[in-house]
Amino acid sequence: SFHATKLFHTVEGGCIITKDDAIAKQLYLYRSFGHIGDEYFSVGINGKNSEFHAAMGLCNLPRVAELIDKRKKVSEHYELLLKGSSISRPFPLPGSNYNYAYFPVVFKTELQLLEVRKLLQDEQILTRRYFYPSLNKLPFVKNAATCNVSEDIASRVLSLPLYDSLAFEDVEKICKIIHSVIQ
Repeated sequence: SFHATKLFHTVEGGCIITKDDAIAKQLYLYRSFGHIGDEYFSVGINGKNSEFHAAMGLCNLPRVAELIDKRKKVSEHYELLLKGSSISRPFPLPGSNYNYAYFPVVFKTELQLLEVRKLLQDEQILTRRYFYPSLNKLPFVKNAATCNVSEDIASRVLSLPLYDSLAFEDVEKICKIIHSVIQ
């Protein structure tokens, strides 16, 4: 996804990359109205990115390393202020490259999460439950298996605001609100 909320974005759109020629041909048809000239027709949409979206991506691409570095600093400030609390966090595997796209935290209970989220909303601070509900609980998934671990964590994970220009003072305000609930 190259949506505007992503680290690298083109405002909207995305891409799929494949080495498989058959898949590449099918993807081409999907994004090109499903037809080739006036001779071949199949299922498809007008899914091409516009020149504007490409230009936005080209403007953002040179800044990716800078954006990652700034987000890393914000994340480290969050980690410092939340260290020793009852909140847990997923961490990347050693040796992996992390892009600091999100700052998810896992509360001890969903009740804590909901209370923190409400207090943050009252201060016009927006959070997201990106990983909620557990995928097996989506209303259109029929006859899904029970996934106890996924369901439990999905109910307790909240992504805190994270962007390159987020001020440390705002991070401190967010953490102060969190600490007022999880003491």
